[in-house]
Amino acid sequence: MVKQIFATTGRRRLITRRSSIDWAIFVACFALVANHHPFRSSVAVTAAAVDPKPENVALWLSKLSRYVRFRTGEFDCRAKMDGQVGPPSESTLAIWEKQYSPSAWSVRFQTPGEVINYHVNFVTSESKRNRDTLVTALNIAYGSGDRDKVDIYGDDLPSDAPLFVYIHGGYWQMLEKETSAYPAKPLVERGVRVMIVGYELCPAVTLEELIRQIKAAGEFVLNYAAENGIKHVSVAGHSAGAHLIVSMLDQTFQNAVGEEFSLLKDVYLISGVYNVQELRYTASVNKDNLLGINDTNAKRLSPLFTNYDHLRSATGLRFHVYIAQHDSDVFREMSTKMNEHLKTYRLNSELTVLPNLDHFDIVESLASTDFAITTAILDGITATREE
Repeated sequence: MVKQIFATTGRRRLITRRSSIDWAIFVACFALVANHHPFRSSVAVTAAAVDPKPENVALWLSKLSRYVRFRTGEFDCRAKMDGQVGPPSESTLAIWEKQYSPSAWSVRFQTPGEVINYHVNFVTSESKRNRDTLVTALNIAYGSGDRDKVDIYGDDLPSDAPLFVYIHGGYWQMLEKETSAYPAKPLVERGVRVMIVGYELCPAVTLEELIRQIKAAGEFVLNYAAENGIKHVSVAGHSAGAHLIVSMLDQTFQNAVGEEFSLLKDVYLISGVYNVQELRYTASVNKDNLLGINDTNAKRLSPLFTNYDHLRSATGLRFHVYIAQHDSDVFREMSTKMNEHLKTYRLNSELTVLPNLDHFDIVESLASTDFAITTAILDGITATREE
């Protein structure tokens, strides 16, 4: 429960007689205190506490409330996250452009370009190293497209070894499986076979078509697991990859795979995109509508509005929602709401905020044995074995 810091008397609220100048001084002083005092979530300032309000007080309180939540680590998103989202104003669009630009929020480098360059170089070199040192089976087709293929790492492990599946990000239009094998080594060394999924990129296909392709990939994965006697399948996706996973897990997919669905035990959603209604308007993500999002399909393509009631029958299915401390406000808000949305259907879901990480090193760290998500993946496999 959020505690208000403003008290009231029997006749009128105590703060209503302050002048606008007094309010400005008060806000400035309070901001300085909030910057150094461990208020955390026990402190919040709400405009509802002031009635009637001096001129401009509501605006000051709104900004102050947002500042306190920011300083104390509470999630805050300036853009709407619920309901139908229409075309934004120019000022709102400017906010959205930054909110949906993950590289702008990293604190590791001076510029977003440096963040991207480091990430691409890192994942490329790590993936090549794993391809050169691990036993692989490459370019196994699951569909008819040039990119509809998977790569397997640890192909020399027992045929029934636990299977970990990874779906890369890149806003549905960048990257590929060849540079997305960086999570493989720590898992293969501990007896887990790793499968990296490739997929067609927009605008060669629309986002709606891409989700259908990922469902075909999911059927292939569970078929492969059943044929090889695999008892534990875990799947992880980063950013757009997380979106594709939760988009895949609808009623039609569950019906299509039948009993094989029970092989899926753990789902890891890492810094995901779960609402496309705003980003459809951003030039940085959807220039010339290369994703093919329109008024008809925008909500349907947003997992935050998907009904997951059918998953309650999936015994033992666990969701793990991860977000980085230095992800943007809107990304953190989406992850928070996705976790809450899954819980609405009484699904086993847990949200974890990983400190001192951004949108990119939260997955770069998957190359490390002692990383929190790597450990969670291995713990999930152990938990299934003990059931």
